[in-house]
Amino acid sequence: MRVAYCNTHLNYVRGDDYKPVETTIYDARASQPALDFDECGFILLNHRSRVTDWNDIDQLNNLHCREMADVAREFTGCRQAVAYPPIVRSPEAARTEPDYAPIHSVHADFTEDYRTMIEAEDRPYRDFIIPLLDKAGLSQQDIRSASRVMMLQLWRNLGDPQPDTPLAVCDASTVPRTQLGTFLLEQYAGQPIELETFYAEVPQQKGQNHWYTFPGLKVDEVIAFRAFDSDYMAKQKPFWTMHSAFEDPVAGPAAPARESIEMRVLCLW
Repeated sequence: MRVAYCNTHLNYVRGDDYKPVETTIYDARASQPALDFDECGFILLNHRSRVTDWNDIDQLNNLHCREMADVAREFTGCRQAVAYPPIVRSPEAARTEPDYAPIHSVHADFTEDYRTMIEAEDRPYRDFIIPLLDKAGLSQQDIRSASRVMMLQLWRNLGDPQPDTPLAVCDASTVPRTQLGTFLLEQYAGQPIELETFYAEVPQQKGQNHWYTFPGLKVDEVIAFRAFDSDYMAKQKPFWTMHSAFEDPVAGPAAPARESIEMRVLCLW
């Protein structure tokens, strides 16, 4: 049974613009039976980080990256895990880099093009991925020879347990591929990447997409969600987990601004 948390608006695409769509967000903690990661694409994990200062860039780039690679290996059973640089979203981070503000549109970060992109030697994304592979002692050939490639995203709340714009994630089994369009993101935070992402068009029926949030997230909890999986793609199963920030009416207009950190971990078998 799905238990409603709130009603709010999420921004879908219609034509050349975004359209706010009234949406019920369900309480993932209270809904029963518990959602299955293989089907819905997301899960809540417990993880106590050894990071002592979430403003310390060195701790985030080193300690936290290692921790999240370990979490990804343990959760997925993959052979190798390559952590991407952390992205902190907060008012302070957004003042420095507007791309680090919470994203208020329904999207998923990677499309069917992801594996082709990270294997390619002649695309701008190579300048981003090669240093990360080098740091992990790997190469693009390791990606090419992998039997399976997954991108796992890991999201952690750093601030108040009830911020103004928390994260909502959508049950992947309720989002057909025909609802998704692709958009080429030429750069992000000033770095050329030419990355293809998914956006979602307005659902044909009200309530077609099932959206969830985890109220009261503490710093020792992490939302893990699937962003790409070559096995799922080969089986024509949803590998995308659409997500979005949303205005939380339960928190109210005086709620503190969201502070969060997100990681992406490339998993190889």
